[in-house]
Amino acid sequence: MINKENIVRFDEHSKEKLLSIMNKSIDSEGFIVEKLKTTQKVLTKDGGEIKFTEFAGVRRGSEIFIKNDINSVLELADLIE
Repeated sequence: MINKENIVRFDEHSKEKLLSIMNKSIDSEGFIVEKLKTTQKVLTKDGGEIKFTEFAGVRRGSEIFIKNDINSVLELADLIE
């Protein structure tokens, strides 16, 4: 069972703000990139690129970006338990 106290949800504006705080931005194709090196896309745990529309969050203590698909969310839930 997922402890709902560990889940934070962001609206679009808040996700943009979070990325900005982490020195990330969104490129012209919608991918999350490094703010100072916009050709460098951020990666998920499995090494995949991630678009802003797929962005669900970042794991605590890291820069592992999480997609909003069911597999990524279930994997995160396993880590929380």
